Amino acid sequence: RLLSSLLNAFFFSLQAQLKSLQRRAISCLVLAAESNEEDEVIPSVKMLAAQGGCKRPPAEILRMERIILDKLHWGLYTATPMDFLNIFHAMVMSNGPQLRPGLPQRNPSRQVAFLTKQLQHCMACHQLVQFKGSTLVLVIITLELERLTPAWLPAITDLLKKAQVGI
Repeated sequence: RLLSSLLNAFFFSLQAQLKSLQRRAISCLVLAAESNEEDEVIPSVKMLAAQGGCKRPPAEILRMERIILDKLHWGLYTATPMDFLNIFHAMVMSNGPQLRPGLPQRNPSRQVAFLTKQLQHCMACHQLVQFKGSTLVLVIITLELERLTPAWLPAITDLLKKAQVGI
């Protein structure tokens, strides 16, 4: 997840030249591994480059890593649609007492699994990729609550206020 966020953020931040694409991808892979893995699990830059078919020396890959970090202002984490889904679902569930009479007795983890499946379908649809992940998640949750309970509007209005989305 972090690797794809890094690649997206970096490649959209500057014009990617084809000849340096492989070196940039390996550098993003190194950054993602360093951010997510324990030190003893991370393969060396040389090994990652070799496995990725990159013939550039490790020093060049490390230099690209610093360039990427500078371009991203050292901010490696980008919230994903799944992060928003988990947060917004928890916010809706915190309104539990008002919603419970209209909601079927479903395990919250099953609700998240169902919503995740819907989100994956949306993310696979190229027409919907233009929308922010947080917006897609808000729409999915709104439609699901509308389908399940007549008390959906106050819950969604409250969620929109908490998420600081203008109505």
